[in-house]
Amino acid sequence: MKRNLLKMGALALAATFLLTACSGSSGSSAPAPQGGSSGAAAGAVKNPNIDDGKNIVGICWSSLAAEATQVLVQNYQDHYKEYGIDELILLQAEGNLERQIDQLQDLANQNCDLIICNSVDPDGIAPVVENIMAQGIPVIAVDRRISADIYFTLETDNVCCGRDVARSIAMMTMTDADGNPAAEGSVEVLKCVGNMTSSAVRDRMSGLNDELAYWPHLKVVGEPSVESNIEKVYNAVLDGFKTNPNIKAIFVVGDNQVAPVVSALKELNMLFPPEDPRHVIVASVDGISSVVKGIQAGENDIVANQRFDLFASDVLQVCQDYFNGDTSVAGQNNKLPTMIVTRHNVDYLQKENLLWALPPA
Repeated sequence: MKRNLLKMGALALAATFLLTACSGSSGSSAPAPQGGSSGAAAGAVKNPNIDDGKNIVGICWSSLAAEATQVLVQNYQDHYKEYGIDELILLQAEGNLERQIDQLQDLANQNCDLIICNSVDPDGIAPVVENIMAQGIPVIAVDRRISADIYFTLETDNVCCGRDVARSIAMMTMTDADGNPAAEGSVEVLKCVGNMTSSAVRDRMSGLNDELAYWPHLKVVGEPSVESNIEKVYNAVLDGFKTNPNIKAIFVVGDNQVAPVVSALKELNMLFPPEDPRHVIVASVDGISSVVKGIQAGENDIVANQRFDLFASDVLQVCQDYFNGDTSVAGQNNKLPTMIVTRHNVDYLQKENLLWALPPA
């Protein structure tokens, strides 16, 4: 009887958590100061392009390889005119820092009124961003911070995101196959480390690590550095099971890395359905359509659904406000919460139109 009560309590707690995250609701968070507003961020230096009769916004993105990024950038292209923007110039750096530095300067030279940036390296682009800001051209950071005093930043609360994913893994593995509390160190976790030049990845890993360490039954048995390389992810899973055949959960920092994990599990004959005690939990961050559908199909299990819709609409609104003379967000960093998606709530979230990558069912 005691065993059943414990199991029921754990499942109830897990169900409660999976519908909420430590960040709170899935809407925009209240603005938070970003180290104060410098004169440039507050608009003390006049923008040399603001009175030329044309509202031009430049976008310099680190890479357009990921599905989530492609959807986000398409949202910019589809809706920018609705926000009073006459022209949108889009560049991508393909993960190359020097290229991004050159592209940012090119955008400034093309009379852009504002520049939106997803950084390759937040420290590496800081000098050119500071120079652009000093010219009076506001720079907006999206998804990844920039190590400079800029006009506005909109990013995911990635520390909390990492914690939420780790806590979801913990909740799903609190009891063993017999309904007993999981023994200390009995749940082995493979943690694939992404590109640590990204502020988002660094924060995500920090939150994940803190939360994994909190749960005694979780044990990290591998931390391969896979960066953003799909082949490295695939090989990391194969190699991980060679030395640790009882891996129970695998974490990757982005949804584009889920497919190689699933492929590797198939290769190992380890792709079991969720109800099978041998099932390996696969957790990730983003919320792209293939990963959400994978949860519905029972191939992967957990995704922190980022607000890519707000990465477009909220930033475009900031641009429109700027053109209308409203600079009240200057110097702020807004952090958006994520929502944990699992097989227990995925159909409900889709029905309620809370998943950016899937239309309502």
